[in-house]
This record gives sequence, structure tokens and C-alpha cells, in this order.
Amino acid sequence: MWNVRDILVAIPLWPVVMTMWLGQAISPPYIQRGDEVEQQFRVYTDELDVFFLRLRELVARETPALLPELDSEDPAPEPGIYGYQLLPPIVDESDSGGGGRIATFSYSWEITASYMDAETTKLEKARTRLAQLRSPDVRADVRADVRADVAVVQELIAEYRTLVDNLETIDQYLQYNRFWQRGIAQDRPRYDRLTEFYDMLVSEESGADDAIREFLGRPFVPPYIEVDRPTSSSRVLRLPVYTDIDDDVFLEAVESGVEAMWTVVGDGVGYSLDIEFRRLPPATVYAPGPTPERGDHIDLASHASRFPDDGALFTTGAESTFGFVGDYVALGPGEVTMRTLAHEFGHVLGFADGYVRGYRDLGDDGFEILELTSAFDDIMSAPREGRVILSC
Repeated sequence: MWNVRDILVAIPLWPVVMTMWLGQAISPPYIQRGDEVEQQFRVYTDELDVFFLRLRELVARETPALLPELDSEDPAPEPGIYGYQLLPPIVDESDSGGGGRIATFSYSWEITASYMDAETTKLEKARTRLAQLRSPDVRADVRADVRADVAVVQELIAEYRTLVDNLETIDQYLQYNRFWQRGIAQDRPRYDRLTEFYDMLVSEESGADDAIREFLGRPFVPPYIEVDRPTSSSRVLRLPVYTDIDDDVFLEAVESGVEAMWTVVGDGVGYSLDIEFRRLPPATVYAPGPTPERGDHIDLASHASRFPDDGALFTTGAESTFGFVGDYVALGPGEVTMRTLAHEFGHVLGFADGYVRGYRDLGDDGFEILELTSAFDDIMSAPREGRVILSC
């Protein structure tokens, strides 16, 4: 028989015993809410797939001349796929500088869910119009005006394309939230300090650019970077980068594109970047143990530790593309621009993000991620539209 003392000693173990009995651990709110939103996204994606099939069936039967227009659009992508050796498509971008203005952005599971709700409403309207066209009774009336019939189908095809484009954006929001909400949960003290700084900048916009630079401090220069001076008016940064990516075309595109971005002239001196990719096959990296398969989820910190430390690392396996200062760039599967890749390579050159990221605790809804930037001309402040400037 247990006495009172035994029971009191065992009380702290009860949650563990209950968890073992239930067969699963209770996840923190930011994970639970994220799982709910991601499930909502998967349901929506399935519904969009069904819409595509029904629309194609109608087009093939009633307006076959429009089939090439519909089939030129790829089916809705399967969401949430990321893993080892999955490379992102590099897409084109417009060269636009935003100017030095303060701007704030926020991301959360609730914002993503609201975006999905709006898309669901659009899909419902498109499904209603499609159902009317598919109805035999309505078809008899609509066919009286063939031109109007074709116009409606074209509108539905255009609406489907828009829904697919927006689907990819939502998927990026999901991966972005997963990455940064986990980062906040794992380092709350640091993000508490960043949030205080964020609040200060929002309340006092003047001088935000200088305040951010002062807060971030000087760049960390990794020991593996060498600076050559071929002439009195030129400087070349030699950047050795280990990689286990075996796609030659992809690596050549990244090398030439990033080097072109990190070229700048100031005060009569030209500065350029020279990337030297050093190939390490996965089998070599993981010898003598088993090598991860394509698409496997890997521990990136453990993976990065397998590479030599006399160079940066360019690898795969992230949910969303990101870079660690003085360490590595990890690729996610989502579309990426060359400017964004140049931003991430800025991290292995020693530059921190030129913006401030704070958060709000939303309780059961996880975190709201808060971002503030001022220097939109700076590529480390604005990876989508910035450029390399000497002051960065």
C-alpha cells in the first residue's frame, strides 16, 4: 500500500505517466495551431484539385479549343514538401529599390488562416459558376450564346490560375511560420530583447535606419574569407563554399548570379565576390554511416557539423531557404530569386539581417512574427528588392 508520502512524491510524475498512457506528447500551442492551419490547407488543396478535374472535364466536352489554355497550367502543387537534396526553382525578379522608409510586416497562423478563408470563398464562387455550366438545364440556356459560354469558361480558367498562384503563396507562409515560430520558441530571451527594440523603433520612426545598424553592430568576418587586391582599384573577396549539391547547372547559375549581385564600385574602387564551390558527395559526408535519401528530413545543425570549418556551406533540407551568419545557407523547396540567394550568401560573408524581428505571444494561436525594416536599398535589409551598397 502507498502512504501519503509516496503519493506526494509521485505527483510530479503523473503528467508523464498520462502522456505515456495516451501514447503522445502534448505539443506547444504554436505547433498545435500550425498543424490545424496546415490541415485546413491540405483540405483546401484537395478541393482545388477536384475543381480542376471537373473544369477540365467540362472544357474537354464543351470547349475543347480551350484545353491547351487550361493544361498549360500545372496542377496545384502538393503542399509542405521539403527535404534533403530538394532544390528550389530560381525565378526572375524585377530590379526595384524601395527607398529608405520604415515598414513593418507581420505573420501568424491566424493571418494565414484568414488568407485561406478568403481563397476558399473565391473557390466556392468559382465552383458555383462551374456547377451552373455543368447543369443540363442551364446548359440548354447558355448554349444559346456560344460566345458567352466560351467567355465564362475562360474566366473560370483564369480564376483557377489565380487560385493556384495564391496557393503557392500560402504554402510559403506556412513554411515561414513553421521556421520562425519554432525559432522564437527556442530562443525567447533573445526575441524578447528584439521585441523591445522593435517597439521602440515603431514608436520613434526617425533615425530607425541608423538605430538598426547600431543595434546589429559590425559584420562578423569569417576566418575563411580572403581579400585579394589584384590592382590598386579592385578588391576581390574569395569565398570557399563546401556543398553536397550535385546539380552542376544549378550551382553554376547560383555562382554567377550571386557573384554578379555582390559587385559594387565606390570611391574609385571596385569590389567583387569570387565563390569557389568545393564538392563533397553525400556518401563522403556521411561515411561510414548511411546517407540520407532524397526528400528525407534531416537535422540541419548536425548535418552542417559534418563539413570542414575552413569554408562556408551550401546545402539543402530546410523548410524555407535561410542562412546563418558565418556558417551556411540551407535551401528550401519554394521558389527563390537570385536576389534572395545573394541575401543569404551575405550571411556567410558575415552580415546579419538588416531588419528587426520581434513577436507577440498569441496564446493558443502561437506567435505573431513582427518584422521591421528601414533601409530598403540594402540587400541585407530587403532580400526581395535591395542591392549591395558599401555601407552594408
